[in-house]
Amino acid sequence: MICILKKGEEHISMTLSELVLCFFFYSFLGWLYESLLCSIFGEHRFINRGFLLGPYCPIYGTGAILCWLVLSNNNNAFAVFAIAALLCCAIEYVTSFGMEKIFHAKWWDYSELPFHLHGRICLYGGIVFGGGVVVIRFFIQPSFIQLTALLNERLLNGLAIAFLIVIGTDMVLTIGSWKELNAHLSMLHNAIYNKADGTFSKLTDRFWDTPISSVVEKGQGLFIRVQNISVKFKPNELRFFRAFPNIHIPAYEEILKRLQIKEEAKNNSAKTSERSDGSSGISIEDGIQYK
Repeated sequence: MICILKKGEEHISMTLSELVLCFFFYSFLGWLYESLLCSIFGEHRFINRGFLLGPYCPIYGTGAILCWLVLSNNNNAFAVFAIAALLCCAIEYVTSFGMEKIFHAKWWDYSELPFHLHGRICLYGGIVFGGGVVVIRFFIQPSFIQLTALLNERLLNGLAIAFLIVIGTDMVLTIGSWKELNAHLSMLHNAIYNKADGTFSKLTDRFWDTPISSVVEKGQGLFIRVQNISVKFKPNELRFFRAFPNIHIPAYEEILKRLQIKEEAKNNSAKTSERSDGSSGISIEDGIQYK
């Protein structure tokens, strides 16, 4: 039992299972906020945001729970706002740094926004986080505690275990998709730069002036054929480019730019066009010009 709120002589407490439910609830709200914000102001269409496949962003759940545990006894709205903004920005900075080191990619970048720190956090984000925690602290969480208190212990524990299994499975699948994406990008990179198949010479400007056989979209996947090298990017691999529009993968950025993989993933992920020969897809000769 974890005591998190004191009201007069009455103690309102939460079990570990209730904290897990809170974590998923705020992770879902964070995903909803991210997806709607990116959809409306960024891509002008619905975007499934977040590193994982499911409708949740664990960074928001982590931030909300941490701020609640730290600020549950603080009744000063201004203090809650300021402390929460600092805590959440610290979590976002550490998460950004950690994910960059683990996955060798920069997932988001606020460099174009004012008052940012290394592009990992910015003033705008701090204001949003601080304001959100104020709403959580004084309005949402007290009601959520009362709601979870109505659930019997067996149901509560069962839901918590189920959610943990879901996110654990999701994590395994997501990391698997990330490894597949990197393997396919590495295959293209080696073929072009390192003569991996014995036929390619070192990359030159002349190579990029030579038409590549085809870049074809099939359903939601993306098929790329460069002479005798064929690579099929699965939907779960391409989703990283849609979920993180500003993702930067230094090792393969040239390949991504030259082959316009990011653009194809973002703009044509669910589109299938019919070509004159009856096959589905978009050929590189039709849609991409290399300069």
